[in-house]
Amino acid sequence: MYKVLIVDDEPSIREGMTTLIEWESFGFEVCGTAANGREALAKADELQPDLMLVDIRMPGINGLELIERIREKGSDCHFLILSGYSDFDYAKKAIGFRVDGYLLKPVDEKELCESLARIRDRLIEEKEQKRQQESELAWRGEQLIASVVTGTAGDSLSEDLWGPISQRLDLDWSSYRVAVVEVDLSEEDESGVGLLKSKWSRELDREQSFAFLAEPYIGILLRADEKGEAQWHEALRALLNNEKVPLYISVGSKVDSFLDVRHSYEQAVEGMRQRFVLGMGVIVQADDAGEKRSAIEPGELDDYADQLFLAMDIGNKDSAVRTIEALAERMTAARLDEETVKSSFAQMASVAFNKLAAANPKTFTSAHSFGPVISDVIRQRSLQSLISHLSQAIEGTVRYSTEHSPETIIKQVEDFIRRHSSENLKLETIAELFNYNSSYLGKLFKTHTGEYFNTYLDKVRIEKAKELLAQGLKVHQAAERVGYASVDYFHTKFKKYEGVSPSAFKGRPS
Repeated sequence: MYKVLIVDDEPSIREGMTTLIEWESFGFEVCGTAANGREALAKADELQPDLMLVDIRMPGINGLELIERIREKGSDCHFLILSGYSDFDYAKKAIGFRVDGYLLKPVDEKELCESLARIRDRLIEEKEQKRQQESELAWRGEQLIASVVTGTAGDSLSEDLWGPISQRLDLDWSSYRVAVVEVDLSEEDESGVGLLKSKWSRELDREQSFAFLAEPYIGILLRADEKGEAQWHEALRALLNNEKVPLYISVGSKVDSFLDVRHSYEQAVEGMRQRFVLGMGVIVQADDAGEKRSAIEPGELDDYADQLFLAMDIGNKDSAVRTIEALAERMTAARLDEETVKSSFAQMASVAFNKLAAANPKTFTSAHSFGPVISDVIRQRSLQSLISHLSQAIEGTVRYSTEHSPETIIKQVEDFIRRHSSENLKLETIAELFNYNSSYLGKLFKTHTGEYFNTYLDKVRIEKAKELLAQGLKVHQAAERVGYASVDYFHTKFKKYEGVSPSAFKGRPS
């Protein structure tokens, strides 16, 4: 609603004008009344009305003097003059003070309504023009701030030029800092950074901060005097806590001139290099960075690779993951940049996996490649996701090694033989089932069991036959049950391994 102040020295007029029409239906509300020009001046300052209905003849300060004094204060208030008679001279003066209408008493309701509708439309138009002007000023101000902060403006701005600009933008502070914010948005949401900047421009305290685009980041100019230093920490922490998207904020050091803000900005951008190791949801301040530890030395990286290889080689998944985490902690403490961290992890993992494959050629054949694991290291967006990626790879490798080691395979073959010994088993059939070359599987079987495949199968069958004979089965029944189609062949095998015939074994006292 637009506010209306009614000014007339006659109480009946003031009361009548208040109730004459439904002001709300025209978008107005009566915010107050005044009985004379002096009271009206005070109430205009207090209430800041959008429209004043003013009696032209009042004791003391008359209507035109009142309008003149209000105009001298730079007010954009609209005026409707009320008069008991037509006075051309007053009308001419009123036009000079940019009044919106001249209404004769008694006021005609229709004429008043038409005037209100016209003034309302004008107020709406003025509000939109003001909004556009403010938007244009804000855009130009943001472009100027961004160009100076990022250095694209060169040295064209001087202190003399900056003075009036800073006052117009309410940025005439004694000290400044620059914060840059990285927003973790999906690749599809390309407009998200601009929308977030606009949101912060509306929500951040303009007495303490000024948001601007510094792609791919959002920049925030911070007030760094005594008052500002006490508040910007809280303001940035609120951004981290309140936004649904993850943020990483880096703050440059304090500078005492706006012309030096580029140095603060460059420090803040440098702090962005630590985002990969520190993760999102962090505020990094250049003042607190301290000395960085030395970078990872090649020999040190080799030690980590050896530890990782040995842990995987003995199947100790937990120890292998701890090695990855230890290297991550070392890199975080050194505040290394993303490229260095990824290349170091890729190198360490490559060395460790290659050593593992070389030490276990029977498990990790040429068909098993660690290439995708290494290449995916480069695709990780944070140190935590990199740790998770390698931990999963390690777990899968250790599990594969356990499941595909020669010892495990032979145990599976032995178990298969014991469960299916009565069937027509052949080494070629089993090799095909386990996806092995039959000749290679036969050699592997002999190495780990000390027996040739057929010998091992015969011994399993004979042991089962002995159990059946002890249970009272006849020789031909036992032979058939354990997988021998020929009783004579069974007799020969039984005597070869037991030293007696099946009948003699059966006839022994239990």
